[in-house]
Amino acid sequence: MRSVLFLVFIAFLSAGNAQQMATMTHNGAVRVFHYYIPSNLQPNESVPLMIALHGLTQTGSGLMDITQFNAIAESERFIVCYPSGLQNAWNANMNVSVSTADDKGFIEKLVDYFELTYNSNPTRRYLCGMSNGGFMSHKMVCESSYCFAAIASVAGVMSDTTYNNCNPQHATPILQIHGTADAIVPYNGGGATGASVGDMLTKYQQFYGANLTPVITAMPNSNLTDLSYPELHTYLNGTAAIRHVKIYGGGHQWPGINTLLGGAGTINMDFYSPQFIWDFLSAYSCASASISSISEESIIRIEEYFIKLKSLAEPRFCRIYNYSGKEIFNQHVASNIEIETTYWEPGIYFIDYNDQRMKFFKV
Repeated sequence: MRSVLFLVFIAFLSAGNAQQMATMTHNGAVRVFHYYIPSNLQPNESVPLMIALHGLTQTGSGLMDITQFNAIAESERFIVCYPSGLQNAWNANMNVSVSTADDKGFIEKLVDYFELTYNSNPTRRYLCGMSNGGFMSHKMVCESSYCFAAIASVAGVMSDTTYNNCNPQHATPILQIHGTADAIVPYNGGGATGASVGDMLTKYQQFYGANLTPVITAMPNSNLTDLSYPELHTYLNGTAAIRHVKIYGGGHQWPGINTLLGGAGTINMDFYSPQFIWDFLSAYSCASASISSISEESIIRIEEYFIKLKSLAEPRFCRIYNYSGKEIFNQHVASNIEIETTYWEPGIYFIDYNDQRMKFFKV
């Protein structure tokens, strides 16, 4: 089960309290993250959360400047977070080691932070990443118990370690954007980077039971001077969507963003990848862990002055937190129990039990 105790320091506010930077201590290290909150966010409004992961040598703030996801977050009303890896890298089990940090735990703690602090929607968590950040996004699908509703990776695949040990606990929709002329993370794989794009997509196809052969659809080739063109590959009939934008002649870049800071090689300018990514991600959600759906199985029941828990086949820890993140209950549940709530303050509470996060209100 997970801990949601945070040491968070708001370092500065700008853009009308919408764009912020904060730090969080995780595993003894101070971690930095920038984020953007859409304007006029209401206390009872639960909006999606997208965590965007930078490439090797980059930073969260640099990714924010390159992608301009903030503008999309404002118009589409979601929270976007840009964390920074230690020494500008993510520990995605890369073939060539670049980090040993617990970045999986850090990203999971960020999810908890935004759900507790800003009431972000736990059924609409998304990940996207470029290069090393894309590798990290795939690692989260393979290793995290948290449900991410969908991920998108630009020019990042699975390392050999992630590929060989991948065991998804959730059927997570996948969008892979990759150029065939990528010299940094080769399309056909390599000893320094890991699996080829094709092998990685086949692994997802096998996990999700999708058709092995994709449906190939031409995409607009509106820019005839960028020396590249995109093609959409769609794997049908699986338990989760698998989409691949194959960019013939494309380099290690964010498509649609004409900047020298984004990557290396040819930049395809036929579509704007940040909006394309959000349009894909936002179509999906995790199964809701609602109190009503679980109570029918008698695992948990909310009554006027009690929370009633039924033990599972294997005893589990139950932890309950108030809205500020303070733990108010922690017990190993080995038999049916009742938790009295008579003297609890009115407000929002969170229960971690049966590997699920549930929210309820005491009035």
